[in-house]
Amino acid sequence: MNMTGKVLGGRYAVGERLGGGGTAFVYKGRDALLNRTVAIKVLNTQMTVDGDFVTKFRREAQAAASLSNPHIVAVYDVGQDQDAHFIVMEYVEGKTLKELIVDSGTLDSALAVDIALQIAEALRHAHQHGVIHRDIKPLNILMTRDGQAKVTDFGIARAITSSTLTQTGALMGSVHYLSPEQARGGYTNERSDIYALGVVMYEMLTGDVPFTGDNVFSIGLKHLQETPRPLREVSPHIDPRLEAVVMKCLRKEQDNRYQTAEALLDDLLAITTGRQRGRVEASSEFPAREEDSRRNSVGKQGKRKVSWLAVISAVMAVTMLATVAGLLYTFWPRPEVTVPEIVGKTLAEATALLREAGLNHTIKEAESNPDVPPNVVLRQNPVGGHTVRVGRTVEIVPSRGPELVKVPNIIGMTLLAAEIALTRDGFVLGEKTERTHETVPVEHIIEQNPRPGTLTERGERIDISVSLGPPVAEVPTPQLIGLTEQEVVARLREVGLSVRTPVTREFHAAVPYGRVIAQTPEAGERIPVGGEVSITVSRGRQVTTVVVIPADKLGEHTRIEVSVEDIEGMRVVYDRVHRRQDGEIRIPVSGIAPFRLIVRIDGRLDRDEIVGQGGI
Repeated sequence: MNMTGKVLGGRYAVGERLGGGGTAFVYKGRDALLNRTVAIKVLNTQMTVDGDFVTKFRREAQAAASLSNPHIVAVYDVGQDQDAHFIVMEYVEGKTLKELIVDSGTLDSALAVDIALQIAEALRHAHQHGVIHRDIKPLNILMTRDGQAKVTDFGIARAITSSTLTQTGALMGSVHYLSPEQARGGYTNERSDIYALGVVMYEMLTGDVPFTGDNVFSIGLKHLQETPRPLREVSPHIDPRLEAVVMKCLRKEQDNRYQTAEALLDDLLAITTGRQRGRVEASSEFPAREEDSRRNSVGKQGKRKVSWLAVISAVMAVTMLATVAGLLYTFWPRPEVTVPEIVGKTLAEATALLREAGLNHTIKEAESNPDVPPNVVLRQNPVGGHTVRVGRTVEIVPSRGPELVKVPNIIGMTLLAAEIALTRDGFVLGEKTERTHETVPVEHIIEQNPRPGTLTERGERIDISVSLGPPVAEVPTPQLIGLTEQEVVARLREVGLSVRTPVTREFHAAVPYGRVIAQTPEAGERIPVGGEVSITVSRGRQVTTVVVIPADKLGEHTRIEVSVEDIEGMRVVYDRVHRRQDGEIRIPVSGIAPFRLIVRIDGRLDRDEIVGQGGI
């Protein structure tokens, strides 16, 4: 499936396809947030069917993202967008080491060693952080235009082989660079990467890999059983020391190889006769094939008036000096010192300690750390306490302090969408205020602080102002106390207000029935047009009397019925049957004064009177 034109994770615009195969496709892309060109590796959809593989793939990619070294392609992000699983990496402009070898046929020994040094440096850094590559090959080595080597796809092979190789028994991947233990399906470690680097060095120097065959099985078997043809049989001009280094990398048993990339680096450095470890000088050019160089040299010599004797003498002198210098550098005993512990020191303190110990230093790119102040050492290599030779270079990785990131723009978002966006980018929703706004809809963000695009630390609280919608006209609440309900409704309607229902009703000794005794809001308080006013209405004065029925009015079954008629209407308040032996009957009766009291005994009117006549 071609991903060109899509945007992954709402951030990464996918551009042209750069390459790929059965496992993944690589695209050139653009990080919209940081405005930089990136490489995006998208897993083939056939691989994502295996849930275990996807889990391992993400885990290995995240481990690779922890690596920070100039000779390792940086992994910026690992993500998923629907069914697309992807890795976002540093975009390296240049060519692969494989293309360089194909174009050149063989590489000059000095250039081959320089590239091998850079790859070994990448392996040293990765191995120290517990990451094994498992698929070192020229296709996974990118060469920049100024000759810097960068290793890519750290750890990814582990997910691929654990999902496919161990299940099918087939030798998957780059069989020409497999270590014997990988070929037999055994335990792999740092020394497996060293074997693969030996194959890469062999190929750079000879133009071909040590073992070839008709299929993966025959090649894998040769890795297990056969010894590579010595380098100097293929190219007699190769330095014997370099041949020894390559052949040691290619030994069958892990214990017979270099045990660490650090040890390999030391031997490669010795061969360079004092050349500094690291990137190739910017002026270096990829060499032409050696036979072409010799042919051009012969052509030029025919045009020069230089005696052959002088040329031969000069060559012999240079060769002798180089040999002596190489032997002195390799075998001359140099004192050893203990690397000082500089983690936690300021850069000034750290460099002073290293100078006192007779060590050189190089300062790598600073890394963000919320707990370590800027210009304080985060890591060192070699670590403190390690014994090295005087003059060794110690790598220093300083802190740049907390990572500063851009505050996202949440203005115009709903409150929910804003909270999701802030949480996704590592921020926290802070204080919320509300106010009206002419154009911003209700529950949408009007303002934010800090402003969008501000550089600040992750975890910062972002205060927001939320819209209540357009402002509404307000009117003062009219005076309603003392009015009837009908008068209240009419008065409120005049100013665009209404009565909140249900209306509260309470007895009041002084206020006549039906008149307002309380209101909320109070008179004069301003409220929006269309608002409601709560009122409490008087039920008048409540009066209670006691109806007494003497015992002599009772028979065996005597029915007593008491009714009340007041402003709220006629209602029966008592209706029961009594017997003579019940004695005198006392019945409390309440009503809104004045009220009519009616008593019937067995249906006959016994009493009809007005109660509370003297009240209001």
